[in-house]
This record gives sequence, C-alpha cells and structure tokens, in this order.
Amino acid sequence: MPCPWYQNGVCTSPKLGKPSSAVVSKERCLGSEAEYKSCRFYVDPEASKKQSPLEAAMKPALEKQLRPYTAIHLLSTRPRSECPFMRVYNYGGGYLAFCEVLNRLLTRSEVTKCERYWSTCPFYKMGIKART
Repeated sequence: MPCPWYQNGVCTSPKLGKPSSAVVSKERCLGSEAEYKSCRFYVDPEASKKQSPLEAAMKPALEKQLRPYTAIHLLSTRPRSECPFMRVYNYGGGYLAFCEVLNRLLTRSEVTKCERYWSTCPFYKMGIKART
C-alpha cells in the first residue's frame, strides 16, 4: 500500500504546506508501510485530523473571515517582516499573512515584497498616517 500522502507523483503531506515533487522518493512512497512511515514528512492521517476543541471552533471563523485560496495564499514558511500591519496566522500546516491596511490576505508574491520593502511600502505609510 503506498503512502497516503503520495498522490500523482507529488507529496501532499501537511508538513510541506503545499504539494511538492521535490521530496518524493518512489521507492519509499510506494514501498512498505514501515518505509514511508520513516519519512520525515509522514504524518499519521488520523492524527492530522485531530484538533483541539479551540482549533476546531476557530478554524471555520478564521476561514470565513480570511477566505483563503490556498493556491495563492498559503505559505510554507512563516513570513518575516517588521511591518506592524502584517498579521500571520497558522493555517493547515502553513501560514497566512494578512495586511491590516488593505484588510485582506496577502498573496505569496505580495508577502515576499512585504518582507523586503515594508518600510517603503505605500500601504505602510498610509497605516502610519491613519494611526496619527
């Protein structure tokens, strides 16, 4: 039986944040249960479904408020920006970045710019102006 996270030649483990073929080893993924369970990206499917009552209660509210489209919004690594208007949320094994000035989620490319150029960002300047 293949690894439950191996689908169409890619690994869909929640530890990755987004599906990737870079970590796939067909020998391991299609091998025995002992082989694929030894993979560092393996997560027990039943355990990955279990959430604390607080997480279970908050996820629908967070999803409704933020309305993420994971293909463009889900980040595999936590963003590092000094911008005081960026909020980062843990979400589905990854992260979502929210801009308080724009009042919406940031796409991956926007997050990259926000990490590098936050101090010269026009929205940062608008946020500072609105605070005063």
